[in-house]
Formats: sequence, C-alpha cells, structure tokens
Amino acid sequence: MVTEVDRSAHPLTAEDRCDRCSARAVVQTVMLGGGALLWCGHHFSTYADALNGLGAEIVCDLRSRETA
Repeated sequence: MVTEVDRSAHPLTAEDRCDRCSARAVVQTVMLGGGALLWCGHHFSTYADALNGLGAEIVCDLRSRETA
C-alpha cells in the first residue's frame, strides 16, 4: 500500500487536474526522487501498485469526498 503522509498545507482544489487524463484530481503523490503527480480516482487505482513500488507518498487524498 502507498504510504500516506499528512501534508495538509497543500490541499487539492477543484481546479487541479489529473496528469494522466485531465479529470479532477483527487490524489496527489510525491515521488521518492522528487516531483509530484496528480491523479483522478480511476488512474490512481490503476497505478497505485506501481507507485508503491517506486516509493511514492500520498500527500493529499480526497477520494472519500468523491460523489457517485
């Protein structure tokens, strides 16, 4: 599982977009070697295992706020 870190100083807004598909971003990760990526819920779920393998950390996770 991806490590979750509380860095609430940089919350996601409605204007933040997934780096993969431009949908609204609900997860922000920081890579072990630096750099941040924004993810929609779908793409984060798709790449979560790979991100974990790369040592990514979740710095903001709004998936619980998504509406169906």
